[in-house]
Amino acid sequence: MKKQKSHSFSSGSVKKLFYFTLVVLLMGTMSSAALGHSDLPTLLEDVNKDSVVNIQDLVLVAAALGQLRDRNTQQDPDVNRDGVVDVLDLVRVSRSFGQTAPNENSVYHDIQEYIFDKSCANSACHAAPANIASLDLTYGRSYEDLVGRQPQNPAAAAAGMKLVDPGNPENSFLLVKLIGPTVVEQGVQMPLGGSILHKGKIDAVRAWIAAGAPQTGKIEGIGDLGVLRDPEETFQPPPAPLPGQGYQLHLPPYKIEPGTEREVFYATQIRDENGDLIEEDIFINGYEIFYPTGSHHFILYRLTDAAISEGIIHAGTTPGIGVDAKNVFRELDPNDPQALGNIGTHRYFVAGTQTDNFAFAFPESVALRLPGDTLFDLNSHYINLLGTQTLVGEVYINLYTLPPEKVKYEAVEIFVSNTDINVPPGLTRVTKMDWYIEDELERQGKAPNAVLNVMMLTSHMHRHGELFEITQMSTDALLHRSVAYDDAPITFYNPPLMLDATDGLRFQCTHNNYDRDVPIEFGFTSEDEMCLIVGYYYVPSQENANGN
Repeated sequence: MKKQKSHSFSSGSVKKLFYFTLVVLLMGTMSSAALGHSDLPTLLEDVNKDSVVNIQDLVLVAAALGQLRDRNTQQDPDVNRDGVVDVLDLVRVSRSFGQTAPNENSVYHDIQEYIFDKSCANSACHAAPANIASLDLTYGRSYEDLVGRQPQNPAAAAAGMKLVDPGNPENSFLLVKLIGPTVVEQGVQMPLGGSILHKGKIDAVRAWIAAGAPQTGKIEGIGDLGVLRDPEETFQPPPAPLPGQGYQLHLPPYKIEPGTEREVFYATQIRDENGDLIEEDIFINGYEIFYPTGSHHFILYRLTDAAISEGIIHAGTTPGIGVDAKNVFRELDPNDPQALGNIGTHRYFVAGTQTDNFAFAFPESVALRLPGDTLFDLNSHYINLLGTQTLVGEVYINLYTLPPEKVKYEAVEIFVSNTDINVPPGLTRVTKMDWYIEDELERQGKAPNAVLNVMMLTSHMHRHGELFEITQMSTDALLHRSVAYDDAPITFYNPPLMLDATDGLRFQCTHNNYDRDVPIEFGFTSEDEMCLIVGYYYVPSQENANGN
């Protein structure tokens, strides 16, 4: 019988491999500092979580060489999350020497963003100048002011409570104030003004304290706080762009019942002040997207002639979704998602976000050209799995335009999806794909010696996604990283990232499947998975590309 290769190493071989790798790789470390970006939400190469990548992290990886990944460990030496600790992890750590980055992919960061920032940290309460009860809940101060600190409330202090008592939610005055004190001497429920937090947010605070109130890292069982709408939260529609500066599109209010999620499509067109379609082309130089809390994403597509001729714009029509019955919505059927058409044939990406109140602008003189009578498809996905009342979803998008004479370069959207995803139960799998510039130039009818100027890149996964990385093929430089499926960072390039026909983008997603007994595959619901990159580029004229 043929012997299987062993993944174990003797201590001597570990040391030899470690020192050999260290010597070879450190020769190139100084020039590789540009691989990192300041907008990374976490630093995976910081194995020991001391906020800097250094020799100590390399030692931890070297000591674990050959071991399979333990996803529950606090210090994870499987830096690239491919399931085994190997020389690739050593390479990544050595290339990141000296990098520092805040760990924002944490439960504490989510609590800060979606609870403290939203409901507590204002100038009249727990921020300057008021700082009621000497408590500052602004970003960068809240952790120090909460964890292990004695409350100013005499009754709570006399009872031996802490504002946050790590590992002891019932002795944490913060949680008492959020739930509502049962003792008069402990004051009133927070936030002030009678507004209360969503139960899911309070449960998240309880779970965070019970886990020891860590400042970094995720905690099992705490979902996306960004989709939890507080009971008394209201949504104010934004004003439309001024005449001559742009147009506003609106996806009307629709219902999402408790314990469900809903993804809808709504077709509409731009009309002028007289209600007529726009005849000439429009040039979009920027956009803003507004929606109330609860949305997983919003995407603005443009539909093609094929979508119209094949009846795609009528597929999935579902009565009873809209708050106003006259509004016609098409609902995604997860069992037949292609009924609503395919990207590249029936629809093309125009704009999108996973963040409410999102704004994006192209560089000056760069704009996306669209026919004025474009049939837009507004795609909204809302989640109300933890809710007890029906949510109402709604979206506004403001499109800001440039006069044609001010447009120097036309923007082109990047929307590349890898649908080849299959993660068996109990395993982690990495899905990889390459996007070649040569092929993109040919698809767009550009000259083979043209250069793509990439202005922005971001990524998209669902809840089983734990790592998304985009690298440049020619240099292996890390261009974008996300470890937050629900709030992927957006990486902007100024000056633009220049890619010629010999280059391309390589992207990979790591998905885990530790909580389901069936394989996870590509799909549109939060229980399926995705692996796609989104962005924009433009191609300069040949004269400018040559520096003439």
